[in-house]
Amino acid sequence: MMMATFVLGFVLVAMVLMLVFWVTSCVWLYQDSRLHGQEPVLWVLMAVFASPIVALLLYFIFGRKNTVDPCPACQYPVARSARYCPNCGTGNPAFGERPPRRKLSGVGKAALVTGAAGMVLLLCTFVGLIVFSISETRGAVGAVQVAGGSVGLPITSTWKPEVNTGWVIINSENRHNGVWNFYMSKTSEGYHSRSEFDLDDGQSRTLMAAVECEGERLDLELIQDGAVVETYTLSGAEGTQELSLAQCEPGTVVLRLVNHGAEQIHGTLWVE
Repeated sequence: MMMATFVLGFVLVAMVLMLVFWVTSCVWLYQDSRLHGQEPVLWVLMAVFASPIVALLLYFIFGRKNTVDPCPACQYPVARSARYCPNCGTGNPAFGERPPRRKLSGVGKAALVTGAAGMVLLLCTFVGLIVFSISETRGAVGAVQVAGGSVGLPITSTWKPEVNTGWVIINSENRHNGVWNFYMSKTSEGYHSRSEFDLDDGQSRTLMAAVECEGERLDLELIQDGAVVETYTLSGAEGTQELSLAQCEPGTVVLRLVNHGAEQIHGTLWVE
């Protein structure tokens, strides 16, 4: 739970920083594009609908090359590449002069700082999630070795896709050496995950489950030919559970793990 809280906090801070970056980028684009003879509304719209990063890159490459100065007669913005004012025809005293190098304003610097900080924070969060998932997966594999037991029938990924509209925080699964290892920090109601194995004789086989979790109920459904044959509750048990497969016919058995309010789910399933 503490890990999930940290992750949510980091993501929230990163989202706030990226929102500030978005707003400050639009403000700076509007201000600076006016000084360079560009259409400010178009650059702001590009930042809003394309992304601030794309808009800023294109603006620095193409849009910031020109500089405008107010006409001495009518104050109309005139590019230094223009000999005369397009509004009143007055000669441009700055014609042909090299445009000055304009430094970033405070708004521009704020956009760069918040954007960089937000991207770094998101990257660190992503890397941290990967490292945490790997460590949890290794822990699950270690639990199988401690529990012992020979793997009789390998559990594999199911080839048939199933729509899962829920959400999960920090999900890690693998099916290594015929063993299904999984870790889920927290999920929505009814979130599920699937694996399968080919059963030869249900009377002589046993499904082993070593699961630890907090909160409410975690169920395991045994499915054959699209119908639920048996449902076992994995939460609340201590040690390794021995689940009967006698009610299953020879053939493919789908294992569907369904969460009903359990958290910090860390478990292993294998067939002996």
